[in-house]
Order: sequence, then C-alpha cells, then structure tokens
Amino acid sequence: MRLKKRYFSATIFLALLAFILFFYYLLIPRNDIKKLATGYVQSKIDAQRKANYKIVYKKPYKWIKLRNINKKSYQAIMISEDSIFYKHQGVDFDQVKAAVKEKLKGKRLRGASTITQQLIKNLFLTPDKNIWRKLKEMGFSVYLEKNVSKDKILELYLNIIEYGPGIYGIDAAAEHYFKKSPADLTAKEGAFLAMLLPNPKRYGESFNKGKLTPYAEKTMRNIINKMKIAKFLDKEEAIIEMDEPFNWEEGSTDEYESLGEGELFDGSAYKNIHQKLKLQLIKHTKENTIDKKFKNGGKFEKRFRDDVDIVIQDDVDYDPDVLIEDNSGLEEEFKID
Repeated sequence: MRLKKRYFSATIFLALLAFILFFYYLLIPRNDIKKLATGYVQSKIDAQRKANYKIVYKKPYKWIKLRNINKKSYQAIMISEDSIFYKHQGVDFDQVKAAVKEKLKGKRLRGASTITQQLIKNLFLTPDKNIWRKLKEMGFSVYLEKNVSKDKILELYLNIIEYGPGIYGIDAAAEHYFKKSPADLTAKEGAFLAMLLPNPKRYGESFNKGKLTPYAEKTMRNIINKMKIAKFLDKEEAIIEMDEPFNWEEGSTDEYESLGEGELFDGSAYKNIHQKLKLQLIKHTKENTIDKKFKNGGKFEKRFRDDVDIVIQDDVDYDPDVLIEDNSGLEEEFKID
C-alpha cells in the first residue's frame, strides 16, 4: 500500500512538472513578450474600425511615451482599473479569490484582471471565456512582469486600448475628446477616459450629447475621490478638478472669458471670482468628505481596492474590468498579426 502511494505521488509530481515545462516552453510567447521590453505595438485599424496589433521595434508615429503623458491623468486611469498596479506581480490574487467567492454566491462572474492581464489578453489571447484561457492569461502576465518594467507595461496599455469607436491610444483620445495632447490632460479628463473604458461605445454618450450622464459624473467623482485617498490629489485639487467643466459641456464658458477687456485685470472682478471659488471649496469639502474608517471594518487598502464595486453597484451592467470582460463584443477587436 505504501509503495502504491509513493508511486501515485511520484506520478502526480512528474505530471505537474511536465505541465509546467510544457506551459513555459511551448505556450508562453517568450520571445514576443521580451520584445515588449524595448519594443512597441503597432495598431492597424480596419474598415470596421477594429484594431489588429503587431509588435514592432520602431516607434509608431502616434506613440506617446509615459513621460509625455500628464501623470495625474494616467494615475486616474490606473487607479480606476488596477489600484495596486505597482504592487502586484501581474495578478491580484486577492481580487481573483473575491471574484470566485462572488461567483459561488450566484453573482455575475467578473474577470478581476489587472492592467498587465488586460494587456496580455489583448495582444496574445483569444476572447474565449473559460478557465483555460484565464490560466494562460495569468501565467503570461507573471512572465511579462518579470521581463518588462511596470512603467513600460503601463505605457503599452495606454497606447493600445480603445477609448471610443475607432479611437485607439491615448494620443487619439486626447485629441478627439479634448483637442489637446496627452501632456496637457488633467486628472478629471483622465477620469473621463477611465470611465469610458469598460465599454467606450456605450459610455461615450456623455460626449455625444455634450453633457455628463449621472453614471459618468458618479463614476468620475468616485475616481477623483480615490485619487484623493491615494494622495495623488490633495483636497483642494480634487474639488477644483470636479468643478471644472469640459470644453464640450453645456454652459462651460470660462468665467474669465466673460469679462470685458478692461475688466480682466480689475481688482474687484478678480476678488469676486476668488471669493466664489473659496465658497465652492467650503461647500464641496462638506459634501465630499470621505470617511477612511469604513463602517464595516477591514483594512483600508482592501476597502480602497473594492470601493469601486460598492459605489456604483446600482449599475448592474458595470464591470470593473476594462474592455474585454464585459459583453460588448469588443474582445474580437484585439488581435496580433
């Protein structure tokens, strides 16, 4: 009996070892992943405005380096999609466990994908939603993190994702929505782009109508609040960001522009505007105070990561995983030649 147990254990061990070797040497696209450390991804948009991706060594014309993107704008996207991006090793196992528990309770299965996993999925995997694809995604992501820097992964991600129909990459998004370069984006504009990502075709309704929908405003405020908690913005910056309208919103004329030429440097006019901003600051400080001591307990970092699901849980179609995890059909738009 003891001999049989040893034989069985040895068989299991060898089978597991064979699987690991098979996975590492035959499944992981090691050469292509290593190219990403110094390479780029070229997006080719077809007639249906879908993107096909190809890894290249020459920087594409519209490619934007991370250092040339306003930091607060990409922090808004990062904190919305993957709040501990700079801490995990490719996979956020706490979120994976939470997603599994939710599924076992009968809730909708969410992908719990990190930014790294989303990048891997878009470049190397099919859109099949099954456990085997998910395991490959996780394995590839760990390998990517070991061979490519965090900053480079974030740069790749920002440059390939879709921000609207046929709008791929943050350079095209900044020009389309705000008529500016990524270097000039604000935190609120980054929050708007982050709000679009789960389904840019659907959530672009605000831009098309020239007015933020309640969902868009609520989601963006949640992102700005997260940035305040993470100290990417201080309290005053957060309030000013949320109060500043986009140039395409109704009634967004700058108050300074409404002053006559002789009034622009008039002391009383400046004083009135300054007083108005001060009153807004006091008002919104009262309205938007965030209690870091969450009533239901738990560590702050964990509650902070889960906070997005709590704040907008009334939207049954919301999915915190960007692009591929929802049912929008966007998964077919990401392939590599």
